[in-house]
Amino acid sequence: MRVALINPKFRLPIDTRTTAHLGLAYLAAVSERRGDEVIIFDADVEEKSVTDFVQEFRPHIIGITANTPQVKQAWRTARAIKEVHDCP
Repeated sequence: MRVALINPKFRLPIDTRTTAHLGLAYLAAVSERRGDEVIIFDADVEEKSVTDFVQEFRPHIIGITANTPQVKQAWRTARAIKEVHDCP
C-alpha cells in the first residue's frame, strides 16, 4: 500500500527552525514495517505543491498532521488533495 503522510504548509510570524516531524516519522516507521511504501511530505520545505506530489505518488491512503494553529491549513490541504485525488 502507498501511504502519504503530510505536514501542511504553515509559517509562524516568528523565526523558527524547520525540523523533521517526529510524529509522522513514527507513523512511517510502523507502516514501513508492515511493508507499506511511505513518503513523508513536508509542505514547508518541499519545492513542489502538495497536489503535484499526490498526483505523482498516487497514495492509497493519506494522513495529514495538524496541531491547533494548523487546523485551518490542514483542512485547506485536504480539500485541495480531494480535488485531484480521491482516497481516504
